[in-house]
Amino acid sequence: MSAITTATVLAGVSLAATAAGTAMSAMAASRQAQAQSDAANYQAQVARNNQKIADWKAADDLARGRVAEDQRRMKTALQIATQRAAMAGNGSDVNSGSAIDIVGDTAAAGEFDALTIRNNAERAAYGDKVQAGNFGADATLKQQQVAYADGMAGLGVGANLLAGASTVADKWAAYKDKIMK
Repeated sequence: MSAITTATVLAGVSLAATAAGTAMSAMAASRQAQAQSDAANYQAQVARNNQKIADWKAADDLARGRVAEDQRRMKTALQIATQRAAMAGNGSDVNSGSAIDIVGDTAAAGEFDALTIRNNAERAAYGDKVQAGNFGADATLKQQQVAYADGMAGLGVGANLLAGASTVADKWAAYKDKIMK
């Protein structure tokens, strides 16, 4: 009788260990899914922060471009005033002939430079906006990974519980058979 009691006890211990292992496996699946969800949330927030920084950089590019464009126009105006003063000092009529051509060429070159500065600033801002869009898309992808991980948590826990329940049921049947004999 002692051998049957030992076998019965061992079967009971095996049953309890299987049930505990199933519960731990389900808990581990849940924690793993939560860790994946937390990591994806973190990465999504980093991407959103990078998106904001890229947007700020684009705005800064445009603001600095406007300042540089205005400075170039002021420099051109100063160059024209200096040219007119020099020509007048040499006795030239600053309102006719080659004096007007020189001033006009200076004005045109200065405006071309100012517009080039604006164009360069707009191109830099466009690049930053594209980068911001890429960061936004990455953040959206990470949020989808969060939803996936959250959905998988339930499936992983459920799968582990079902597999464990099957094993526990088999062991219970074996345990019950030992008790009945």
